[in-house]
Amino acid sequence: MQQKTNKENTSVKILTTAFECLSTRGYANVSMRNIADEAGVALSQLAYYYKNKEKLFTEVINMMMDQYLNEIETTLKSTADTKDKLASLVRYFKELIREKPKLLRLFIDFTAQSLWIPSFREQLDSLFNAITEIIESNLSVDTIANKSLMGRSPKCIAKLVFGTLFGTSIQIILSSDRDSAFESLNLAENLLN
Repeated sequence: MQQKTNKENTSVKILTTAFECLSTRGYANVSMRNIADEAGVALSQLAYYYKNKEKLFTEVINMMMDQYLNEIETTLKSTADTKDKLASLVRYFKELIREKPKLLRLFIDFTAQSLWIPSFREQLDSLFNAITEIIESNLSVDTIANKSLMGRSPKCIAKLVFGTLFGTSIQIILSSDRDSAFESLNLAENLLN
């Protein structure tokens, strides 16, 4: 029993260290050796638990996905009114930028990597679809005031909402003038209401 616990602890330690390294330095700047050194384990242990860089990073993506999905669902379920839900979702992205920029950078980095790595693409596509489904299930299309959105499918509107907030968040995190860049998130909220 103790041996199983030690294996689980080592596996979790490696995964947590990989998450931290990737969210701090990015995919292109992190090697398996970096992770092994920072986790205080032998490189062979990384290979034992995760086989290769892609498998380890796939697990990091899974960890990131779980966090995003739980946070977004909790945010949207915190209020009943559609306008309040949209406002709370905008607040979530603002908090993500201000308080969890590493998590957002990791999401952006893996999104970029998914263009080149098929297994990442499948995971990120799954994450985008899951986020869209959460937004869709929490929106009441009938209460959206913007007339140009009337007649559109809830899925289409949910994709627009997520794409707007994610894309705008990327612009903000890259901006040298973050304070004025946050105004675009406020604008997105107003356009969607």
